[in-house]
Amino acid sequence: MESDMEKEELLRIFPRKVRGMIEKIFPIVPVTEIRLRSGLPLCIGTETGSFFVKMDGTLGSRAENSFIISPEDLTIVFERISQYSVFAFKEDIGNGFITLKGGHRVGLCGQYFYDGERAGQLKNISSLNIRIAREVRDCALPVLPWLFSGQRFCHTLLISPPGVGKTTCLRDLIRLLSDGTKYFPGKNISVVDERSEIGNRTREGMGFYLGSRTDLMDHCTKAEGMLMMLRTMTPEILAADEIGDKKDIEALSYIRNCGCKLLMTAHGNSLKEFFCRPVISDYLKENPFERYIILEKKGRNRIMTVYNEKNESIFSAGEDGHVF
Repeated sequence: MESDMEKEELLRIFPRKVRGMIEKIFPIVPVTEIRLRSGLPLCIGTETGSFFVKMDGTLGSRAENSFIISPEDLTIVFERISQYSVFAFKEDIGNGFITLKGGHRVGLCGQYFYDGERAGQLKNISSLNIRIAREVRDCALPVLPWLFSGQRFCHTLLISPPGVGKTTCLRDLIRLLSDGTKYFPGKNISVVDERSEIGNRTREGMGFYLGSRTDLMDHCTKAEGMLMMLRTMTPEILAADEIGDKKDIEALSYIRNCGCKLLMTAHGNSLKEFFCRPVISDYLKENPFERYIILEKKGRNRIMTVYNEKNESIFSAGEDGHVF
């Protein structure tokens, strides 16, 4: 987190005792996740792994003598992140997450049920996973030149496992492409931010900076939002996070034939594995992206490898110890 104010915005969702334990951890290690499970130890995710919070405020790999999250603690946090209005966040809760100010996404787990409507709902929340959003400027700068053919940006797909920094990297790519560099002019970019994680501008404040030529459609489904932005904002590049289902692919097929370049992300461990996924693999065999970025984590380092449309590695960065 960038400032004491942003840190306070996050800490205020926790009850006093839980907050006190988390406050002891922030100065010790960079926190990437905070996991709360009813009746189980408070768990902190860091750059090097997942640890339990001990009663003395230290971190350990074993659960003994750890701070236990009570059902009441979980209820308080859930009420605060939903602003005491489950109805107002009904759609988000049904999708299993709520996005907080600052772009932090809270994953929800509990009892799933159908209330007679099209979408299901969650009740009796038993687990929460708070993923800490970060802005790391220039983390994507090493790969940027390899995403162009001359002055032309190539259709690009960024692939990584969950929690490795995919959205952080996407956010920086959007900013760099929008503002431009001394090597290429800035591009008009339209961003569809379905989960309010990329820009997070609809909460109080301005959220993350995405560049001076970026238009943001927040909290809209990717397929619908991409087609809407194509019709109304005439983007040179259209960006979205975590594509993969049938509607996304149908939208991509249409957009790709309209002269707009794509900057997308998806979950996956490797390019070979990704091409085995249902739905999207058939599309990629017929319509490969011109560039693929594989983001992987080794210790505290992120390794970014760029492949061309023939699945040939053309560049790798990150092995020099650069951390983001």
